[in-house]
Amino acid sequence: MAPTPSLLVKYTVRTADGFKDVTNRFHFNGGTPADDTAWHTLMDNVVDSMKTVLNTEQEITAVNGYAAGSDVAAASKSYSTAGTFDIPANSARQSPGFCCALIRWPTSARTTKNHPIYLFSYVHGVGASSDSGAGSQTLHATLKSRLETFAADWVAGFSDGTNTLVRAGPNGATGGAATVFDEIKDHDLNPR
Repeated sequence: MAPTPSLLVKYTVRTADGFKDVTNRFHFNGGTPADDTAWHTLMDNVVDSMKTVLNTEQEITAVNGYAAGSDVAAASKSYSTAGTFDIPANSARQSPGFCCALIRWPTSARTTKNHPIYLFSYVHGVGASSDSGAGSQTLHATLKSRLETFAADWVAGFSDGTNTLVRAGPNGATGGAATVFDEIKDHDLNPR
């Protein structure tokens, strides 16, 4: 399979030391945006969907677009787009920044040992359900539903004005119907 283009979305998350930038990279199939206008249309559509899974104190600050196989941004755009998930009072609590939701897209691709290949994305700054008490590690139900919609948006595809671009892996495996895990995961913000 051939390398795929990608978007790198940068957003903020609260940590013990204040706010920190984190990123999510989304590879896609369906073509490469033809110019800055097409890249920016794609970026705007992804940001409009992704802001729904970030809480109101988070902010999407930038998106870079990369051609297949390149580490040099083909296009970039600055944002100051706040998240729209308002954690309901008395029904949820904010988790620490290193806590995240995990989305998994299956693919039809297999490893050389015939194991299935999956695509993963971590989304930081999640709200936890308080139904199970202070130690709950379960995603808030409304947030889980929004994450499922965001994941499905990638499967249906985002438009760049000409092409419909769908979630894929870095080597071209296209993602199918995603799973959003109920449990909040731990994803180190300072990998060594």
